[in-house]
Amino acid sequence: MSGDRIRKPMYAREDMGRLVKWFFGLPLIFIIYYLLSLIMPRTGSGLRVTLILNIVSYVLFLIAATVVITGFLKFPVKKMVSGNRAFSTKALLVGFVTMFCLGAGTTFLKMAINPSDFSFTLSPGWPLDFLLSLILVVLAALLEEILCRSYVAYFVNDEMATSPKQRLIYCFASAVVFTIFHFQNPEVGGKGAIYAMVFYFVMGFSLMAVTLKTGGIEGALGIHIGNNLVNAWLFSYTGAVLQTNSVFTEAHSIDPWMVVQSVVCIAASSFAVMRMRAVQSSEKTAEKL
Repeated sequence: MSGDRIRKPMYAREDMGRLVKWFFGLPLIFIIYYLLSLIMPRTGSGLRVTLILNIVSYVLFLIAATVVITGFLKFPVKKMVSGNRAFSTKALLVGFVTMFCLGAGTTFLKMAINPSDFSFTLSPGWPLDFLLSLILVVLAALLEEILCRSYVAYFVNDEMATSPKQRLIYCFASAVVFTIFHFQNPEVGGKGAIYAMVFYFVMGFSLMAVTLKTGGIEGALGIHIGNNLVNAWLFSYTGAVLQTNSVFTEAHSIDPWMVVQSVVCIAASSFAVMRMRAVQSSEKTAEKL
């Protein structure tokens, strides 16, 4: 038996019990953000001003989260993004392209079946609005992936889960946290609340599975950005949490069809990213032989 020291779980190793810090870290981040939001408005006179205010708000939120994670929890943010390896641009692009194409394609199909549910709403000045929407979507997705995926995946044992039972528990925990994060969205309080919560739960569960499988949030981040960008650029809907200068607007909010559509797109995108990662791992193993 080698003389290497066997690494113990974080909660048995730390004298101060970082597990307690981990438990209170997330509420602390939101308390800081809430205090910032009292000073910083998130709505203004006009769509473009509102987008800019939301971008600033998310930048402040990311700074607050980074301070808590690196200062209070003493954990490197880089590890939360890509583990101990280089950032995987390929995983991000595979997740993004697959989700964006599937989301756009299935919604165009839906519009072809029920054209009366959609109206053309693209307004002048859309290039700048599209750019602002992109920045906002990337910031929001990055923040949610760090807090809902990496935060859960790393902090309990200081490493990502390995056993099937751990992975299932972490996926469930991530789905619950992700759903709770979106309780303030208007669709959660409307008549389609149950469908909205099912969608957020499935998305949170699937993206956590991708994170655990790939060892980083790049693939999940790409899927998240692709999903949100379809809504921000192409198909917004009545009652969306943030209205954007989208090409089309759907008259209905979240319904059963939208949940089924989203689940299929998320599942296919998740499979694409995990398959890509499996192929990469196989190639590296073959090179070593």
